[in-house]
Amino acid sequence: MQMLKQCEGTLLKVCFTFSSRRHDDFRDLYQEIATTLWESWPKYKGECALNTWVTRIALNVALQEKRKQRNRPDFVEFDEKFYDTLANEASEPRFQRLYRLIDQLEDDEDRIIIYFYLDGKRLREISEIMGGISEAAVKQRIYRIKKDLMTLKEKEYEEVD
Repeated sequence: MQMLKQCEGTLLKVCFTFSSRRHDDFRDLYQEIATTLWESWPKYKGECALNTWVTRIALNVALQEKRKQRNRPDFVEFDEKFYDTLANEASEPRFQRLYRLIDQLEDDEDRIIIYFYLDGKRLREISEIMGGISEAAVKQRIYRIKKDLMTLKEKEYEEVD
């Protein structure tokens, strides 16, 4: 429980990034991650920072769940008041727009990298968590992802006009 509390911010952000943001889906993903962490806890040897270990497991579970979701039908959300579990900043319109743009990125690794970048992680940390891609590669991908997000933003504005 202490580990979950210590890494709660990371877990909420992973769930926010990889869930459909329906309250039930968000809660289900959080529960799935928490269960996996609990089952994996005896295997944690302290070879990396606790938050790094938790983040790796959370991302693996989130990606597995996302793959499972591809085969499930889409649901229509009637009640959009399910953000109460999220961090305060996530309910701000500018963050909602940003996450909506991030949702449009096609590569799951790009979504993960930009999530870490937004979370304030250093290039070295991102490199370690992503399985050893070089810091230079991470920096280049962040640059490319930013360009992609700007293109998506411009495209969104063009559609509104």
